[in-house]
Amino acid sequence: MSESRIINPVPALGPAFEGWVSPGVRVGNLVFVAGLIGTDPATGKVVEGTEAQIRRIFANIDLVLRAHGSELQHVARLTMYFTDRPRQWPILDRVRRELFPTHPPATTGVGITLLEQGAEVELEATAVVP
Repeated sequence: MSESRIINPVPALGPAFEGWVSPGVRVGNLVFVAGLIGTDPATGKVVEGTEAQIRRIFANIDLVLRAHGSELQHVARLTMYFTDRPRQWPILDRVRRELFPTHPPATTGVGITLLEQGAEVELEATAVVP
């Protein structure tokens, strides 16, 4: 098995992300990013509004990926969890298409009933380390 590398905490994510969960694990040339919500690293609070949360999540994913030697453009797979999929999917899809205009990652969307801290969306990602 390939050697794994866990960076916990990821300093750029701030103290809100320290604790029991590893925000990302690198195994070989893959980085697995745990499900993240739209928490602002500076405040530890979830940002307001669906689009703001989605953009913050992608920024947080990018911070985790960079700590492991990758970046957002190398995401190969996204799993998205929605509390109101009919309303939130179009917003997330628009942002996703903006961030991945030519090579969108394989994507799965799952409707759920509740997320921590009142978050509306949670995303997890798998990326390649080039």
